[in-house]
Amino acid sequence: MFKNILSTITTRILVALLTLIMVLVNARYLGAEKVGTIGLIILAIAILQLISNLVGGGVLVYLVPRAQLVKLFLPSCGWAILTSALGTFLLNTLHLIPTGYAIHVFFLALFLSLFTINFMVLMAEERIRAYNYISLLQVVILFVVLMFFFFGLGKREVMVYLYGLYISYIFAFLSSLILIVSSFKKKEILGSGKIIRELVQLGSVMQVGNILQFFNYRLSYYFIEFFLNRAALGVYSVGVQLSESIWLIAKSIHMVQYTRISNEKDEKYAAKLTLNLLKISFVLTLLSLILIMILLHLFFFLILKPEFQQVPVIMYTLAAGILTFSISIILSPYFSGLGKPIHNTISAAIGLLFTLVLCIFLIPRLGLIGAGLAATFSYIAATLYQFIVFVKMTKVKPADFLLRKDDIMIIIKRIKTLLIDNSVTPDT
Repeated sequence: MFKNILSTITTRILVALLTLIMVLVNARYLGAEKVGTIGLIILAIAILQLISNLVGGGVLVYLVPRAQLVKLFLPSCGWAILTSALGTFLLNTLHLIPTGYAIHVFFLALFLSLFTINFMVLMAEERIRAYNYISLLQVVILFVVLMFFFFGLGKREVMVYLYGLYISYIFAFLSSLILIVSSFKKKEILGSGKIIRELVQLGSVMQVGNILQFFNYRLSYYFIEFFLNRAALGVYSVGVQLSESIWLIAKSIHMVQYTRISNEKDEKYAAKLTLNLLKISFVLTLLSLILIMILLHLFFFLILKPEFQQVPVIMYTLAAGILTFSISIILSPYFSGLGKPIHNTISAAIGLLFTLVLCIFLIPRLGLIGAGLAATFSYIAATLYQFIVFVKMTKVKPADFLLRKDDIMIIIKRIKTLLIDNSVTPDT
């Protein structure tokens, strides 16, 4: 497991660096308004994927080890097609998709949902390295396409970014599909009704929490465009993306942690694993936050145009919330992996309530700073609920959350062992 975590963190770091460069390049060469348009398109795509994941999302990680894959895969793909089509129509009718981009939202959301299904299968089978390689290559392809159009052809429009998404999403879908083909068994599809019911019921409970959490992250985008303008949204989205890059360590641990807990039945082991990973993640996230704030202070104004001068202030207002929510990222797979995702759903609902009320109150009065503060208070409230429930369920003491010398020594020992193993026998 430790090897998978290290591999995932390495991949996430590379992905985060490429994403950071793309964010900065977009901001510099497209300007705030076009960046805002891209933000709304990505937001629409993400909303459709969240609905698709009611059937084909994280629940697959839980069910794939317990059921025949074909009985899970076909309903998930059918649901992805249906929700992409109906969801695009609804969002476009509500004018939540920028004019002229609805057809692109449909196809991009569909490809994203389909390769996400494949990715969940890889995770369920604990084929973490394959997942990491494809994830990295997908972002590399997007980066290369973007750089080619920007600097090779001199084209700097919103569609350039969408071309990159098309090519990278199709690659991710096809390559991941090839890898999971061997997991299908040629058996008659019998008893599928029970599997589909479980897929929908459990998936709905798990995904409702993800949907609520997503709007906790992004609902402010709509309020910013409504109360301010699209250029302001572009500025805020850059600050948010830079801030959320700090979560790469917690999210890397989250992915491997969830697959391990989902394949375990020992709740004491799950609690101990979560507690240890939480301490490690929090310390590393804190160090990353300090580092990025220092780099931001030193180099930001050398990279971006004056229209993005509020980005550092936005990141400062988000900092406490970003750090606190790294705890939630580690606690969430504990509840989901044990089949108790309702606690993640309640946490997300609490956070969304804070987001809704505070955005309405703060954004008209404080602008983008108000949006950042609303996010921070929302993240703190959501995490506090999960933390309290975790303590009650596991009976851990406050002292157990301290990072001890033994914890550090175990990490060092595992890294040394991993390096020695890799130097003797290549990891395939």
